[in-house]
Amino acid sequence: MILRALPRTAASALAALSMAGVALAGTAGSAAAATGGGCTGPASRQACVSLIDDGGRGGDILFEARSDWPEAGGDCRMRLVAFDDTTGWQWERELRRCDRPVDQHYNLPNPTAGHRYRAELQILPNGKNFEFAEFVKSPVLTY
Repeated sequence: MILRALPRTAASALAALSMAGVALAGTAGSAAAATGGGCTGPASRQACVSLIDDGGRGGDILFEARSDWPEAGGDCRMRLVAFDDTTGWQWERELRRCDRPVDQHYNLPNPTAGHRYRAELQILPNGKNFEFAEFVKSPVLTY
């Protein structure tokens, strides 16, 4: 009698453990921890990258470039460029005048775990090419 009940009890215990494991795996979600990121540059010219958390389920990467530099001159142009240093992908905003306040953003949905993201504020003093260009680069954010 005891020998017959033992396999049944063991099977019930294994089934219960399996169900508990499935329940735990189902609540784990797809959240990825992000490290690094932040802003770099003086208050008049900043590049930033950060994670917008959506309640523990991951989030989007926010790239930002901000500038308030009235003494820059009318020829100067600047723009935000977003980078994924892991793949070489980049996305650029349009060039804007430096002597007017600039606040450019780009939101990257569904970032890839393990990738390294950064923002860059590109400043072209002559407005046309990269001669004498200044680059303000954010710290790297690893997703």
